[in-house]
Amino acid sequence: MKKIVLLLTLSFSVLSIKAITVDEILKNYFENTGGVALWQKMQTVKMEGNVPSPQGDFPFIFYQKTPNKLKVEVDIQGKKMIPQCYDGKIGWTLNPFAGGSTASKMTEEEIKELEEEAVFEPEYINYKEKGHEITLEGEEVIDGVNCYKLKVHKNKNNDKDDSVEYHYFDTENFVPIMTSTTVKTGPSKGTVTETYYSDYQETEFGVIMPYYMETKMSGQTVSTIVIENVIVNGEMEDSLFEMPATE
Repeated sequence: MKKIVLLLTLSFSVLSIKAITVDEILKNYFENTGGVALWQKMQTVKMEGNVPSPQGDFPFIFYQKTPNKLKVEVDIQGKKMIPQCYDGKIGWTLNPFAGGSTASKMTEEEIKELEEEAVFEPEYINYKEKGHEITLEGEEVIDGVNCYKLKVHKNKNNDKDDSVEYHYFDTENFVPIMTSTTVKTGPSKGTVTETYYSDYQETEFGVIMPYYMETKMSGQTVSTIVIENVIVNGEMEDSLFEMPATE
């Protein structure tokens, strides 16, 4: 009898593990955050908020436009810093604290990485058609929250440079709690970074997004972002992303 009970218990355990698939997790995610149709109607996003630091809170604005334009502006003591901008072809930065007011073009390696980040549509939508592979790697507890661990192998099945990330979805609410990625460029190349998402709120457009993000390296917090306002599908000219002409 004990053997039968044990076998039945193991059988039900296996069934519970296989009871959900990647596609079901992603379906629940989109259903809980506004629906795929609403996400696909998004053309532009403007986020305003603050970057807390020991020197104070620095206001920032994040712009993104379909299909692959991105820009970040940070106000540091009255000076505008642009750590990232991509116009769909060229990636550039502007750092008034290291070289004056002239914008500088990124390296080819940096542009290639930014190009992937700038893709507007979430990688979860039609991920197979995009050449990504997503697999369920089991469950793991992140900050006390039980999560599904998804291995996201970007561009595995296309001719672009591939990369592997791990995305952890809350098993109850089906929203990302943390993503783990590896830095590809710069002095931190090869370092694993973990970005934690919380304070999910509904935007006026109807989609639900995290309004608090914290990034860690080797367990230490390296940046925190607090979003205060999100504008979806507002007017956004392409010229906003263009690299300023240099003298």
